[in-house]
Amino acid sequence: MLISIVMDTNKLREKLHKYIDHADRTFLKMVHAMSKEYEQSENVGFTVDGNPITKEDLKNRVKQASERVKSGDYISQEEVDKEVKDR
Repeated sequence: MLISIVMDTNKLREKLHKYIDHADRTFLKMVHAMSKEYEQSENVGFTVDGNPITKEDLKNRVKQASERVKSGDYISQEEVDKEVKDR
């Protein structure tokens, strides 16, 4: 799976290089603006719903999850397996 992702990324990178090499000024300006926005973004990922998540949000979510586990507020793998089986 990881090899496939790396290969796909490399192929995508090659295609983008070709586009850029032959692009007009308008396309280059759009790519440049998008690149600047990407660099300035504080987002480190996305939720399962597709909403952006910042590094600070992610840290808070991890801390909250850790606190839930410490307090015993979690479901065991066996409980998950049973729930899936019962569906």
